[in-house]
Amino acid sequence: MKTLLLLLSAVVLSCTAMAQTVIKMRPPDPEEPIMTDSITYEGETSVVIMNRQFLLDYMDMLDTSLPRQQYSGLAVNHISFKNFSKADMAAHFQKAYCYLKDSTNKDLTYSTTKMYMQWAEDGGILLPYIETIMADLLQQARLKVVEKFVKPQLPVTSYKMIFEPVNGHDFRVFRLNNGKQIFRESTFAAEQQLATFYPR
Repeated sequence: MKTLLLLLSAVVLSCTAMAQTVIKMRPPDPEEPIMTDSITYEGETSVVIMNRQFLLDYMDMLDTSLPRQQYSGLAVNHISFKNFSKADMAAHFQKAYCYLKDSTNKDLTYSTTKMYMQWAEDGGILLPYIETIMADLLQQARLKVVEKFVKPQLPVTSYKMIFEPVNGHDFRVFRLNNGKQIFRESTFAAEQQLATFYPR
């Protein structure tokens, strides 16, 4: 019986090890827009820094694709839009898009410990769109990740991605090399698996 348990444990561990992908940060790409303005997303164990231009690119794409999809609330892979009417989705997107396009709006710092109103009059209105593209950008190693509570606070050089099954679909979980979680995709998209518009 002990031998069987040890064998099962070894199989589970090997499957877990195979399911992990190490993502190494790449050197700066001269083709990529220079980060002149950033978005900060603070979790419990790390801070993720995104180039504002990445969100602008995504929102520009949505500005074209959402009308073609008749402003379906399911067009954006985020749980908060799941039950939106077409009118709600159109209004929310236009409000968020205008806020982002206004370069005087600099309050783009978010924390997972803070509540943001869905129809906020501030940068909180952008949060669902940021969380929608976060997993893709992390998988592409296009974001800076800084572990909290360590010295010196420098961007990590690599982190891990694993897949977790939820309701028959695989979602990505990103972890620091010490196992601490950076971002869990299923937190925001657990009830549906929708097409992602940002290229992987």
